[in-house]
Amino acid sequence: MRLAYYSPLPPQRSGIADYSAELLPHLAEHCEIELIVDEGVRPEPGLAARFLVHGHKALPGLLAAGRFDTVLYQLGNNRDYHASIYKTLIDHPGVVVLHEYVIHHLVRDLTLFAGNPEAYVREMRYAYGKTGEAMARRCVATGVPLDPWSYPLFERAVDASLGVIVHNHATRDRVLASRPLARIATIPHHLSLEGLPEISEAAARAELEIAPGDFVVATFGFLTASKRPEVLLRAFARLRQEVPSARLLIVGEVSPHFDFDRVLTPELRAGVIVTGRLEIDRFLLYMRACDVAVNLRHPTAGETSGTVVRLLGMGKPLIVNETGSFAEIPADCCAKVPLDDTEEDLLLAYLRLLAGDEPLRRRMGENARRHMEIHHSLAGSAHAYADFLRETVESGARPFRAVPPLEAYPEEDLLSDLVRDAGAEMVDLGVEEAQDDILREIATAIVEIDIDR
Repeated sequence: MRLAYYSPLPPQRSGIADYSAELLPHLAEHCEIELIVDEGVRPEPGLAARFLVHGHKALPGLLAAGRFDTVLYQLGNNRDYHASIYKTLIDHPGVVVLHEYVIHHLVRDLTLFAGNPEAYVREMRYAYGKTGEAMARRCVATGVPLDPWSYPLFERAVDASLGVIVHNHATRDRVLASRPLARIATIPHHLSLEGLPEISEAAARAELEIAPGDFVVATFGFLTASKRPEVLLRAFARLRQEVPSARLLIVGEVSPHFDFDRVLTPELRAGVIVTGRLEIDRFLLYMRACDVAVNLRHPTAGETSGTVVRLLGMGKPLIVNETGSFAEIPADCCAKVPLDDTEEDLLLAYLRLLAGDEPLRRRMGENARRHMEIHHSLAGSAHAYADFLRETVESGARPFRAVPPLEAYPEEDLLSDLVRDAGAEMVDLGVEEAQDDILREIATAIVEIDIDR
């Protein structure tokens, strides 16, 4: 199968770029691949030497010439890396990998923040009907932003796709809630330990000047309010009253849009080290050195964290929130804390237990490592990709085309008004999408009224 692969790629600083660089050599065992990149991007030498590379503006002509069987788009929520990918997907349908179902920020950046508020209103109308349109108009008029998690805006991308790949059931379920007929496959986020420092935990700690007897708790990645640092800091401060040797490492860059100084108050600073942005080799060294990793997250956008995948693959005991894709991690691989008023106390209890029970930490780590080796291998991921791509092409799949009332229509369009009102009444009466017999009778009656002239 001839595949055009459109994604950010190293040296672009993107987790999806790293993900693609890891996947491509394995996927190439199943497909003939050529890379599509944003204009001006030059992939790292290893990729450029192995794969033919095209700027994205060449893709339409290549497709028209029949060069590829399909296009695989790796789509995230960052305008810097995914604006052209999103636009190209809409115009040239292919298979999309939806790394998170919330892409509201991307769509908003391409419309409202690009000086085109009417385009933003149209996107909200397309995804959420007249209610979405009204919400968007109020946002434009008042300047009060909409909640991206309530209006994720993945619908246009899913509708434009021949098939959708996701990494977890939480994202799959959310997509199907809006688009129940979407052709979708769940392929676990692969594990790659390439580049991991080949030194022991003790040697890593020595290089980072961490005392052998310290109990090291760490959280990794780009720090925002959604990582719930207030909860972690308060729980750690309480732990340190009982375990004076405890250290908390906040490893990674702090978002410039997050006022972390307000959160890291003087009474919470003891034993806390904030590293700032690190190169990948140093970042992985800290992973190797920690005793326990904590990855709290709320709200989530349906993402599967590459950092969490790597930590589990390294055999590190992990504590997460019981939400989204994190709730899907097997219970014997990590500890989960709920998003309720017990969160901080339970987090403290887990940290206290793990601080005093090194054999338990070791068992959790071994369970995690074994699970990741079995279910998250690169070879398995590439094989599943190839199977879904081939099945999608052979099925003759076509993109979904929305009709009114999702698409805008003239006020005098009586048929569209009737469809909208009939749909609303059926919802009120409890009619569900799976009740084909009832829906077929209603649709037949609407057609027989014959007002579409």
